[in-house]
Amino acid sequence: MKQTVLIEGMKCEGCSNTVSRLFTALEGVDRVIVDLEAKMANVETEREISKEEYTKALSETKFTVAEIQ
Repeated sequence: MKQTVLIEGMKCEGCSNTVSRLFTALEGVDRVIVDLEAKMANVETEREISKEEYTKALSETKFTVAEIQ
């Protein structure tokens, strides 16, 4: 399954690396590719991951999940 997560607050490569690391740690995530310019992460998963789970993964950062497509 593929999900596109729109993320607000990313400004640099360090930001995208943090998002990638936190999303990769979620159960069921196989691969994360963060597009800094587009402000989104393409996530390949074994299961559907909810907006709440993505939001919780980012809870200790300045980033927010705007939408999941």
